[in-house]
Amino acid sequence: MARNADHGRPVIKDVAALAGVSAPTVSRYLNGTVNVAEDKRRRIAEAIKQLGYEPSAVARALSNQEMDTVAVFAANPDAFSTSATNHGAEAAARKRRFLLNIVSLDEKDMGSVAARVRMGLAVRPAGVIVYEYDRSGVEALKHVPKDLPLVVVGGGFGDGDYQIINAERDGGRWMTMHLLDLGHRSVQYVGQVEEESDNSRADGWRDAFEERGLTVPKPVVVSDGDLDAAVRAGRELGGRADVTAIFAGSDETAIAVIKGLREAGRRVPDDVSVVGFDNRSFAPMWEPALTSYTQNFHEMGERAFRLLYEQIRSRRGRVALPPSRVEVVQGRPCLRDSERAVSVN
Repeated sequence: MARNADHGRPVIKDVAALAGVSAPTVSRYLNGTVNVAEDKRRRIAEAIKQLGYEPSAVARALSNQEMDTVAVFAANPDAFSTSATNHGAEAAARKRRFLLNIVSLDEKDMGSVAARVRMGLAVRPAGVIVYEYDRSGVEALKHVPKDLPLVVVGGGFGDGDYQIINAERDGGRWMTMHLLDLGHRSVQYVGQVEEESDNSRADGWRDAFEERGLTVPKPVVVSDGDLDAAVRAGRELGGRADVTAIFAGSDETAIAVIKGLREAGRRVPDDVSVVGFDNRSFAPMWEPALTSYTQNFHEMGERAFRLLYEQIRSRRGRVALPPSRVEVVQGRPCLRDSERAVSVN
């Protein structure tokens, strides 16, 4: 392995000498601040590979006045949506040799959100990603400096200049329309209702009723993760003969509702059709196999980092920022065995 005899670990000058370019050219290649000619990029990449060169994160931070890190602010780290989005963002960050610093927020302690944001910003990240999946994400956005590269994930349309949003409302509408098309006179919603968002699955549920000119029933509000409440909701709805279709706000809620329906003596799907949302890995293994709706949270995370990196690169290169945009990640229904058609009398 060729390297400078004056030191044991290769540095930028070693890479430059082997590639036949200047040290500043290698630096520009590493930082991505200015376009480097393709032949030089190829020679630099080969030299880095031969030397086993590892860029110094500290040195680059001193040069850029910031670390090659991205702060992610998100609540409910154990939630499927949060975990899957994290994996996607981390995969994209790793390709750019960036480190993801995930700062957990607590929706039950809203007073701590501002302090958590300050802590996450104290390490001088190159940019910030905020998951607007709940109230804590909405609050976190208020404390992010306006001049810092930022991407909002989720939330309502237009909550950020740069935003990755899932087609959650479209998914809720599709699932409700599907049950109505099967002949059900109404569809009961059981799940979380997010008043501050205009892109929730509950919004889509309402949209379907309004499009059909039907009266929107009162939703049964159950917090995510409160499965005992969902079981009770299933028992109560099971005692109502007029309830023949239920749209649950998550697959976990759907399964808990099914348990409650069974306790009330109602069969799924013979007596009541039940569909979920998120298409968790256990959904097809349930009995009956649960019809659900897939959201690609992993892709949302990947896109979020890529959109943020565009801003970071423009800022470091002192060029105009990319145009503001909102990217929508589509989902898809997964039809299985937990719903059935009914006769229209």
